[in-house]
Amino acid sequence: MASPNVVIGNESVRGDAIVTKVHQDIAFLTDRLGRLESQANPNPQVLKVYRDMLESRYAVLEWINTH
Repeated sequence: MASPNVVIGNESVRGDAIVTKVHQDIAFLTDRLGRLESQANPNPQVLKVYRDMLESRYAVLEWINTH
């Protein structure tokens, strides 16, 4: 069964499409963080931005799963 639509602004978006996109974002950010952390001298500000973005995506996913 497809998940219900979510209205964002004036646009109706399928809920399962949002979940798919959030999972893609999490995979990308996890990979990117791994690559950055493996550098000899990663930029701590860039790492923080990516970690914050990853935390935000997990929060969105948790919100979707509980509502």
